[in-house]
Amino acid sequence: MAPTSSRLVAILANPPLTDGLRTLRRVELAAELLGFTDVGIANLFALPSHATGAIAKLGETETGWLQARPNLTTSIKSAGGVLLAYGMATPTGEARFHFRQQVVWLTKEIADQSLPTWHVGDGPRHPSRWHRWTHRAYPEISFKEALKISIIHSPPSPVGVYD
Repeated sequence: MAPTSSRLVAILANPPLTDGLRTLRRVELAAELLGFTDVGIANLFALPSHATGAIAKLGETETGWLQARPNLTTSIKSAGGVLLAYGMATPTGEARFHFRQQVVWLTKEIADQSLPTWHVGDGPRHPSRWHRWTHRAYPEISFKEALKISIIHSPPSPVGVYD
């Protein structure tokens, strides 16, 4: 099925406290490699933090998870494809339960729109970790070329829910 939009939406963990430009540039590169002309960012969790590890405390209740859903829904509906990039680690404690519910909900939303879905390497690796992955997997080629072959098409599934 051909995309109905030229927008690739990257699903990240939560908003940064910085400008997030490095992450955005990486997402733009992935979009270019996949043939998309525009990018969007949406987050699984609505509350910002310096590091995703803070979600374990910030995400103990469902509030930040539910607050993220309207933007996720709007972003997915505007997308021609989705790049799962919310990270490989799940939060600890009570936040883990909410994270898992959110990923299952997200998976259904993506599947309902019949969108092609990708991730980098072996899962929904965050863009800040792409260079580490590509360098280990393909040390002999440039980051751009390694990223191109590391972007894996995968059907929507609740990646990260069962670890």
